[in-house]
Amino acid sequence: MSALRRVAVIDCGTNTFNLRIVDVGAAAGWIPVFGQRIPVRLGQGGVAKGVIRPDRMARGLDALVSMREILRNYKADEVHVLATSALRGAKNGPEFVDEARRLSGLEVQIISGPHEARLIQEGIALNVKAPTQEMQMTMDIGGGSVEFIVWNHEGIKWSQSFDTGVARLQMLMALPDPMGREGLEKMSPFFDDVMAPLAAAVGALSPSSLVGASGSFDTLAAMAGTRTKKERPDHAQTPEPHPGLDPIPLGDWTRLSQELLTLDVHGRTSMPGMDPARVDLMPYSAALIEWVLAQGTFTSMWRAPYALREGVLSQLERGLPLLPSLDPR
Repeated sequence: MSALRRVAVIDCGTNTFNLRIVDVGAAAGWIPVFGQRIPVRLGQGGVAKGVIRPDRMARGLDALVSMREILRNYKADEVHVLATSALRGAKNGPEFVDEARRLSGLEVQIISGPHEARLIQEGIALNVKAPTQEMQMTMDIGGGSVEFIVWNHEGIKWSQSFDTGVARLQMLMALPDPMGREGLEKMSPFFDDVMAPLAAAVGALSPSSLVGASGSFDTLAAMAGTRTKKERPDHAQTPEPHPGLDPIPLGDWTRLSQELLTLDVHGRTSMPGMDPARVDLMPYSAALIEWVLAQGTFTSMWRAPYALREGVLSQLERGLPLLPSLDPR
């Protein structure tokens, strides 16, 4: 076994702050050390206005201070903190970065939508054991933005980030609960306009598989009963191979989508596998996925356990720059 490095990545998302600490450098995979997920709701009430509300800023800063203590306890050699849609679109995003530095000593790096998409794909590449000639499309549903990447065994063919995340949609659309099929129909013209480049890419490249990166797709796989066991700290300190994709059968998806759109919050809370932290946003996820599937001929759907954090870890493990280079596609 080569020398190990303890690397920590914090993903400051619009809804959730995620920390993952692993030891990299083992030939057989990463050694899990610690993981934590805090539902901060950083963009709540402000993401569509381009601002972080004071109460949400305080919640996010508290989360980073707490994570700083964990990083000290586990003696991480490297720490990388990345922020995405809520902070890159907020007028007071720089204030959050300055306060995070002052209170926790952590340097928050706000990344672009294109860089976010590429890092997500770097993570998902670890879950796909043998990419085929078949064109596939990655979809990562965040609170502020949604990232799409079309790819096959030759690599990435097209990618783009759109400001159509579920927290942003909830604030912009202010639909009743339950939203019903009528809610999807009200959102469709907005999707048609904002995500027209995606529709064009799907038409030109014809991806047949939809691969969902963590988040909402974790919940869908749990509700479908196909999600693999969640990763936990490995106190034995043994390397773990990277997990594969979990199927989300399209028949199950049809049933789940109908329920997510037509049940109210109490009904959704009772759905087996529902993540309580996502119960109010899952109808918007369902509406997004419904619209995306209608743009092409998709024959399968999958859940990928990895996303942005693991993409960062992959870059660092291979000695590559934290942010991958972007080509003009």
